[in-house]
Amino acid sequence: MSKNFFFKFLISLSWLAAAVLWLLSVLIPEKFGFFNLNWVVVITCGVNGAALLLRGLFSKKTGVLKKSDVFWGTVFLVIAAIGVIFALKLPKSYVWPIIAVIVAAAGVLSVFATKGKKWDEGDNQKAGYKDYRARKAEAERNEEKDSGKKD
Repeated sequence: MSKNFFFKFLISLSWLAAAVLWLLSVLIPEKFGFFNLNWVVVITCGVNGAALLLRGLFSKKTGVLKKSDVFWGTVFLVIAAIGVIFALKLPKSYVWPIIAVIVAAAGVLSVFATKGKKWDEGDNQKAGYKDYRARKAEAERNEEKDSGKKD
């Protein structure tokens, strides 16, 4: 099984678990009455965010793709944190500090995931890189040498 299969399976399983718990809260309110839409958001966004963060950290993708996984994982975790605050009826003053902690941690994980490389680092920044003109001039010199040997 591929990692992508596991990723999709984990996300769909979180949706199933949240939907079943939400259904149970309607069918058996005395046992599952606490479970509401906020908890559905917390479960699905929390699992999606964690899965995207893990995929961003441990995948073989390169810079911008890793950073996008970390970015979207962070967005989902921020939504999950806000869902927890509303589900537990915590003071709204907790929202911004929790968002700041999640975003700062994502920044650290993003640097860790890309090993500090810039997302736009290209071939032209590598030692010995030849631009189009240099490659074209070299090809013409090689052609002249080859044509001189054939005569």
